[in-house]
Amino acid sequence: MFKTYIKLLREYVAFKSISTDPAYKKDILKTVEWLKLILKEYGFAVEIWEGEICNPIVYAKISASVPRAKTVLVYGHYDVQPAEKRDGWTDEPFDLSVRKGKLFARGVVDNKGQNLTHIITVGELAKQGKLKYDVIFMIEGNEETANPEIPKIVERNKKKLKANHIIISDGEIVGSTPTIEASLRGGFNMTIKITTGVTNLHSGIFGGAIPSASHELSRLLGSLYDEKGMVAIPNFYEAAPAISSAMKKKNKSIQPEKDILKLAGVKALTPEKGLDFFSQTGLRPTIQVTGIKTGYIGEGYANIVPAEAEARINVRVAGRQKPEKIYRAIEAYFRKNTPKYAKLSISHTEWNDPVAIDVSTKEMRDVRAILKKAYGKEPIIKYVGGSIPIVSDFKKILGRDTMLVSLGNDDCNMHGLDENFTVDLVKKGLKFSELFFSK
Repeated sequence: MFKTYIKLLREYVAFKSISTDPAYKKDILKTVEWLKLILKEYGFAVEIWEGEICNPIVYAKISASVPRAKTVLVYGHYDVQPAEKRDGWTDEPFDLSVRKGKLFARGVVDNKGQNLTHIITVGELAKQGKLKYDVIFMIEGNEETANPEIPKIVERNKKKLKANHIIISDGEIVGSTPTIEASLRGGFNMTIKITTGVTNLHSGIFGGAIPSASHELSRLLGSLYDEKGMVAIPNFYEAAPAISSAMKKKNKSIQPEKDILKLAGVKALTPEKGLDFFSQTGLRPTIQVTGIKTGYIGEGYANIVPAEAEARINVRVAGRQKPEKIYRAIEAYFRKNTPKYAKLSISHTEWNDPVAIDVSTKEMRDVRAILKKAYGKEPIIKYVGGSIPIVSDFKKILGRDTMLVSLGNDDCNMHGLDENFTVDLVKKGLKFSELFFSK
């Protein structure tokens, strides 16, 4: 299967299916047609679901080789983050390259390479008469843009998506150890803008005597955390999960701190007092300033007092926290702490709820046994800081937990330069998928 995988992956990653930029709409549509063709060649019945604003969704179903089979729904996404060689990639990001035991390309892990693993194993098993399950694929094209139409589309098609099991492979394992994910954080993004005047003004004539938007925004953002590194917004931690000593100990044992530092390329970890990396990122909320725009940063200097400043903010929530309630707390904090002489505007994206997965069920125990056989190691349970919004949609609408079984390497650099998939883990992922669907 590996040779087939490489051949199809090379074709798959060549499409610049960038959902964040409408200029790539033609590539999006080409990707959809390619998926439709590949799936049909394997014997799937394929439908293309069109949304009002979202990119097409590829729905495909194939029957098991045995009667009265249970159904597995596999979710993935074909859209990718932007990438250009001039950003610093070693090779062209949409040309698959192989170096030092790794496959490099945009989307090679997130998520084309991972969903292709299941497409190929299911297709090949069906051809061989060894497919144990009826299998449904739902592959969307707006995961990277937080598709607001997904809940409505799942609701409209819930009969077609009805399944006994749901599986998603869209993350990273820890080192070479197989990983099952037990939770995901929820969250949303915000934009805040501060305006202090009608235009930028001369810093020599007005500087020090009028308010500066850049200074006011910096002061506001700087107040988000207190001297102990805790978010200073009232009620920000309300309904966050309690973390027992046993859980902290287990999470701390997942990976040595020196390996995490090397992976992140930083000199220190800064969790809350008494917390390890995985407890902090998987089970605690956070607010992160992801971008600031103000004044002039071109060639030379513009001696101005900026009249406008903007920040982009990402918020993650955990446990029983409600994103909307946390947003209201943040909004109230910003409005209270913005001076009356400045105008504050705030907007937000759709929010998604945090998710907890019951990893003690029989189906999860079966998955653990298959992972151990494929990887030769006992799997670990990990609480994940990221979000896959559709997991909570599946729970609410289809009434099913999702099996979150990541296949990618933890140094894959998804969303970054030289995104990569370790060849050894590709082969083990294919083995896991083959064992799972033919068990």
